[in-house]
Amino acid sequence: MKSALIFLNGYYDTRYLDFYRHEIETAVENGCPRICADGGIRIFDELNQHSDTAIMPDVLIGDMDSIPETATKAKHVVQEWVGKTDKDYTDGQLAVDYALEQFNCRHIVIYGGLPRPAAYETDQFLGNLKLMCFGHYRVSAGEPYTAEMRDPRQTIHYVLSSVRLTRKNNGLQRVSLIAEASNVIVEKSENLRWDLASLHIHPDLTNALRNEFTAGAASAIVQLADGSAPVYVIHNW
Repeated sequence: MKSALIFLNGYYDTRYLDFYRHEIETAVENGCPRICADGGIRIFDELNQHSDTAIMPDVLIGDMDSIPETATKAKHVVQEWVGKTDKDYTDGQLAVDYALEQFNCRHIVIYGGLPRPAAYETDQFLGNLKLMCFGHYRVSAGEPYTAEMRDPRQTIHYVLSSVRLTRKNNGLQRVSLIAEASNVIVEKSENLRWDLASLHIHPDLTNALRNEFTAGAASAIVQLADGSAPVYVIHNW
């Protein structure tokens, strides 16, 4: 599946600028579009301040109310709310929709989705999680679709059937599953300290939080049962 990178106007952990640069450079090499939702272009500004090699996004989209005049330029700017009324769609929704419709991407990778620590942006974070679900809602039934929210030390996967999690370092690898629907059922898991086979993950319970990779495991797998609703799988390290 073709991937699109979506950069939101949220929190970027600038202690790990190499992580963001590597993600962007890998996307360039693989021909994956980079789309900034309004102030998401700030991470390109930050990276360009620390390098002689400038990088830019393919698309800047949104109402442009969070962009300084000195911001990095995008190859293409989309300010028209085509087919939408003002604020019927958030800037993040516009970016995801653009990736699906204009680039035919079915793998959405989101950055800057976490809340800024001092800003109490819990609402923004929960809405950003929903962007992964929004993309699934926008594609035709039965079409392949995957989505992730990546940060330097965490990835949140929106899982429709199965996911393989790769060990990132020698430290503790935590894995949590969070359901929104009542019919999330795990068929099997591999290399997790507490086996999840046949577990029904209820949206009002927390019985699938803070699992761990087994010692020495290079990866772990979570596979949902046929007919299961999607689930968020959070892997942090």
